[in-house]
Order: sequence, then C-alpha cells, then structure tokens
Amino acid sequence: MKHSILLLALGLLTPAAFAGTEAVGAQKSAEMDYMRGMLLEHRGDYPAALKAYESALAADPDSAVIGKEAAALALEVNQIDKAAKWAARVAELEPKSADARLLLGRVQWAKGDTEGAEKSFEEALKLDPKSAESIYSLASLLSSNSPQKARDLLQRFLEQNPAQAGEAHFQIAKLDMQDGRVAEAEKHLKASIAISPDEDSLPARYALGQAYEVEHDTDAALAEYLKILKFEPQDVSLLDHIGQIYFLKGNWEELRAQFENARAVKKDDPTANHWLALYAERKGDFAKAAEYLQASAALGEEPSLSLRLSYYLTQAARLKDAVAVLETAHARWPNNDQVSYFLALGYDDLKDDSSAIKLLRKVLELKPDYRDARYQLAVLLEKQNKIDDAEKEFRALLEQKPDDASVLNYLGFSLADRGLKLNDAEALIARAVQLDPKNPAYEDSLGWVHYKLGRSTEALSELLEALHGLPEDDTVWDHVGDAYAKLGDKPSAWRYWKQSQFLQAPEAKPNRKADGIEDKFSPETLGGYYQDFLAQSEGGYQKLSGLCEIKGTILGHTLTYQAIFTFKGPEDLSVDMLGPLFTPILRIRVNKDGFLMDPLQIEGLKPENVMSAAEASMTLIRDFLAGRFYALKPARFKSGWSKKELELPGWLVRLDKEGIRAESIESAKSGGVTLTLDQFGRTQGHSVPKVMTVAGRGFTISIEFTNVKLEFKPVPLPDTPK
Repeated sequence: MKHSILLLALGLLTPAAFAGTEAVGAQKSAEMDYMRGMLLEHRGDYPAALKAYESALAADPDSAVIGKEAAALALEVNQIDKAAKWAARVAELEPKSADARLLLGRVQWAKGDTEGAEKSFEEALKLDPKSAESIYSLASLLSSNSPQKARDLLQRFLEQNPAQAGEAHFQIAKLDMQDGRVAEAEKHLKASIAISPDEDSLPARYALGQAYEVEHDTDAALAEYLKILKFEPQDVSLLDHIGQIYFLKGNWEELRAQFENARAVKKDDPTANHWLALYAERKGDFAKAAEYLQASAALGEEPSLSLRLSYYLTQAARLKDAVAVLETAHARWPNNDQVSYFLALGYDDLKDDSSAIKLLRKVLELKPDYRDARYQLAVLLEKQNKIDDAEKEFRALLEQKPDDASVLNYLGFSLADRGLKLNDAEALIARAVQLDPKNPAYEDSLGWVHYKLGRSTEALSELLEALHGLPEDDTVWDHVGDAYAKLGDKPSAWRYWKQSQFLQAPEAKPNRKADGIEDKFSPETLGGYYQDFLAQSEGGYQKLSGLCEIKGTILGHTLTYQAIFTFKGPEDLSVDMLGPLFTPILRIRVNKDGFLMDPLQIEGLKPENVMSAAEASMTLIRDFLAGRFYALKPARFKSGWSKKELELPGWLVRLDKEGIRAESIESAKSGGVTLTLDQFGRTQGHSVPKVMTVAGRGFTISIEFTNVKLEFKPVPLPDTPK
C-alpha cells in the first residue's frame, strides 16, 4: 500500500480542527499515530503498523480514512475479526461510499459470508456503476456458484469499457477455463495482453501459457513463458518450469542452461539442483551430480535425496563420503528402513561387516518382512562363517517364499562348500536348477555339491557346462580344476587353476594351486602349457587401434610424437605420426612385404639410424601382437626364488612373480632388443599392456596408448593340455 503522506495528512483535516483544545489534541494524536503506521507499513513491519492504526482509531474512532487503512491491513495479515469490525464502522461512517462497501464485501468474503459479500459488492456497484474493482470482485465471487451471472456482468463491463477491459477479458478467460472452453479462454487472454502488453499483463500471460499446456501445445506454452521471462528474469519458479518444459522436449542443453540460471538466482533451489544432478548423471559426471545435490535446500528434508547423493558419491569412487551422507541421514531419520538398509550396504562395502549386521538386524526389527534386508543379513553372516545364524535367516526367507531359486542356491552352496549337510545341500541346489535350469551359477553349485559328495565325473560335466555360461568367473575355473585333480588329470587341473588365478580380482588372495603341482611336469612340458596359457590371455589380437604417445631416444637424441596406431592381425601394423592440429606428417608400416617408413629428419642423426630403431621396435611390437612368440617351439620353463621365465628359440620371456603375464620379451642374441610390457589392464578376458617399450643398442622407443579400440579373435574354452 503506497500513499502520499502529504495527501493523507490533508485528508485528516476535519471540522475537529476548529473544536476545543481537547478535541484538537486527540486529532493530532490520531494524525501522528496514523502517519507512523503508514511509515511502518511501508517498511513492511505490519504488526507494528497495525498497532499504530489501532492507537489512531482509539484517538479518532470516527475517521473513515484511518478505518479503511486499518481494515485493509488487518485483512492482508489475516486478522479477519479486526478487519470486520473496522470495515463495518467505515461503512457506517460513509454509507454512500462505493469503496467502503467494496472493502466490507472483501472482509465478509474472507470470513466466509458469501451472501453478505455479494450484497455489499452489489451495493458498491449501485453507488458507482463503473467501478471496475467492484465488478471484478463480484464476478470473482460469483464465478464458482453463478458463473453465467459473473460472465454476463463481465461481458457488460467489457462492452461499455473496451479500452479498460483487460482485466475483464482475463476474468472471462478464467471462467472459460473453469468450463473447459480452452480455445475461448485463449482468445480472451490474448485480448487482455493486447490491452496491457507490459508487466500488467503477466497474470494473463501465465494463464495463456497454462492454457497451451492444457492443450499439450508445448511449443506455444514455452514461447509464452519465455516472453514472461523478459519481464521477470529472476523468477526461479518460472525458470524451473521452463527447464522442465525443455525436458519434455528432450532438449537437455537448454534444460541445463535454464536451471543454471535458476541456480544463479538461488543456489540451493531444490528443483534446479535436482535436474542439474540428473543432467550430470546423464553425462556420467557423478562428482558434479553429487555437488548439485549437496547444494539443494531439500537435502535435509527428503531421505530419498540422501540416498541418491550416496549413489552419486559411490559412483564417483568416494565410498567413505557416501557412507557419511547415509550416516547423517540415519541420524535424522533413524526409523527409515531404506536409509538404514543402504547404510548397511555401505558398511559392507567398507568391510565393516559387524556394523552392517547390527544395522540390518535393527531394520528387520522395524520391518520384519523386508526381504532384501534379511537376504543381505544372511549373506553377511555367511561371509563371517557364522553358518548356523546364516542358515536360520535363509530358512526364514524360504518359509516366506519356498521357490526363491537364489536363496535355495545360496544356502545350498554355503553348506556344500563347507562339507555340511551335503544331501540337504544337494536337494536345495537341485530345486534351484529345476526352477532356473539355464542359470550357470546354479549349475556350478550343483557340480560342486556333487564333487563334495565324491561324484567327480558327474561333477566335471556339470562344472564344464557352467563354465560355458560363466567364462570369466574365476571360481568356476577353480572348481573345474579341482574336479580334474580329483580325477587324476593334473595337466587339465593346472590349466584351469592357472586361468582361475588369472581371472581373480587384484585384491584377492592368489590361487596358487597350479604352482603346487608344477614340479610334476618336465620343464619342456610346463613350458608348452605356459605358452598355451599366455597365447590365450595375452594374444589373440585381431585389431588394436587408437591414439598413442611415442617417446624415446636414439643415440642420445630425444623424440616425442602423438600418433595413430593401428594393428590388423596377423601381419599389418601402421603408425601415423601427427604434427600440429593432428595433421599426419609421416607413416611407418610393417607388413608381409617388410618395413616401410617415410623419411624422418632428426637433427644430428643419420636417417638410417632412425629407420633402424623404428624397424626393430615396430617389428617386435607387431610380432608380440600377432602372438608369434607363443608359437615358437620348443619352450622350456625355468623358475627360481623370485622369477619365472620361458626359454624360446632365440628369445627369453620373463613372467611376473605370479606367472600370469609376460613382463618382457628379450632377444637371446648379444646386443639384441627387449620388449617391456607395463601398466596392464584387463579387457574382454585378455591382459592388455598400456605401455610397450622396445630397447636396443643405442635406442629406446616407448609407446603409451591413451585411447584404444580392441578386437580379439574368438577364443573357445581351452582343451586339456597335451
């Protein structure tokens, strides 16, 4: 409420100014309290302003001006009884005032007296038939119970005052929307906007945008909201809504831009941070997604956000932070079973099984039928070798759901692996296989319980079948090796145990069963076994291509190039050296026709020195990728306290201490070349070095791959070594 203080003061000049001293004193007191109230109201201190108005009215109870202001403010702050008292007094003081009747009607409406309000609005119209405020107030009141009467009233005003009828069009549009006449509503809203195209049109523009959305005209709605945004660029709710419309349109980049704008206005805006987190998740940037959720004002209010934040942090390899988030959420919502459950899983990931078990038990106290929590509890108890407690939980799960194949298999395998209740274990696993006969994990369990029962031939057949479904599962390879060993087939046992060791996770305790029987073979026989194993785990390249960095020295001169490396098995290798802006500057090729290289000028070096180093390096790398070293015969295995080696015709292959990958391949000739392999990763069941370095007399050339695509020859499951 904005007022001119001078005009208000002039409005207070009444005949009392010419009365006696006491009356004049009261009048001045009223004026002072009233002006103080206006200033307080202007500052937004409504409670203090209302008290000032009360003091003014106490001093001058017959002032209609003060009564109007006091009643209007009381209505605004929802002190309806005071507003009703003062509005009624104003109506008494000014019985011919349309404004007084309008104010009284609004107060009556707020009190729920719709009949009284309608009567007051009609009286206001009689006193001032052209009062737009009275017409709009009465129309709004009638819109729910007498919409046609409200429409006629507005239409009449519209016809009589077309230049001032923007609000009338807007009110008629609201009635149209109420009746489901969306197209008619749009016409009136557009007319309202045309009459008042500036900020006064914002309610109509919002309504028009909503009308378009009702008709599923997303583009038209978006266009209208973007027009509104020019008037209200800082409106966070509007920015959020526009961002959500861009989601419906599948435009993620515009979505991001709008929500970033909303976040610039209000950094902790829950809607903006939610959608920006989803955007970052979609891009695979889980750290950024976590950053957005951490800024959300809703984080401490919604348990689901803490769960999602913990997921993002886990995906960003920040497991401890993820668990910390869940711990905070658990302290806030101790009885939320989802928070407690996922916190228990977090403790499990942190290897804190005791805390996980304790928490899962509390979850089950709150929600005994929480099946996933009971299953995880049983699994953790089994991991801690508390098999009796684990069996109790598994049995409880089976009582609820007797045909749960996963539970049947887990309990059966847990018993069989410990040699307990083998007949019962067999029955449990057999039931799981019956329910899901194509599940290789269940087939492995069945083979394993048969192995434990001494039925090794039957077990071997089942385990090999399981291996076809789980070719990269180290446990199944280990089981097959055990079965072969039980049947007396040591060569096959060695082969399967070795592959199990190769497939183990880096943090697992190495499976050294193969090492334990290596003394049963001659060096030549074992050398052949190692060759076959390495040919599968490190060979089989069909194609390798991608970016790399080539570094090295030739006769003391350093070189560094970016390059594109391409190998197409079994013969072709090419390297394209790149200059500025990734422009090819020369090519090196090795194929069945020999070695080819474009001239490369290095100051201080003869071209033949450069070509000799390049030929030796690329030929050796090509031969390694082609798997030629593992085809050389005979092979002889040598081992010592800390080394394992393969002697091949003209070459020596040095293995790592576990004997599962080649670390270097050296020429047996004096002054020959050596290929060193480093920074291994595992891809598609193969061990792939990231760095290959060739060293020879007077040179060292190293290739480090930064981004590669790989294709391998299909490798069947290995036959028994011969």
